[in-house]
Amino acid sequence: MKLSGISILLLIVLALLILQSLGGVLQIKDYQRAVRRMHKLGNVGLGQKRGRFLNGHVAIIACNDEGIITGAEVMDGIGVLSRFHKKESFMGEPLVGNSIYTFLDKAAALDKKEWKRWQGYFRAFEALEVRLTDRELTREQEAFMETKRGKQGKKLR
Repeated sequence: MKLSGISILLLIVLALLILQSLGGVLQIKDYQRAVRRMHKLGNVGLGQKRGRFLNGHVAIIACNDEGIITGAEVMDGIGVLSRFHKKESFMGEPLVGNSIYTFLDKAAALDKKEWKRWQGYFRAFEALEVRLTDRELTREQEAFMETKRGKQGKKLR
């Protein structure tokens, strides 16, 4: 049996789709393991920055009840081959042992472009801040904050 050029092309496309699906499943499993690891270290905050091609990341940050960071893992890289790895420093400062409030203060001083570059981290810090202050936002407040964040590029509070 001889395959035509189109048949070979379709088989290649099918094989690539299957490989991408398998990579996605492995990435989800890696995410679940990373969240479990971080949860053992304390309160967990998650944040992501969607990238168009190369510059996206997912940050998982753990802290104690006083807001001191106890661990951080980040997934950045290209496509389904990227995995979570420990993150030791952020913006020139060590993460572990530092306060989330230190980084939130830095976020407030950044311009929109720089804030967007690191928004996954800052959203993780904000999630931890909300968790630590036991403050729950209504859906309307969350929608309002997301709208303002998109326009201003940083936190409102």
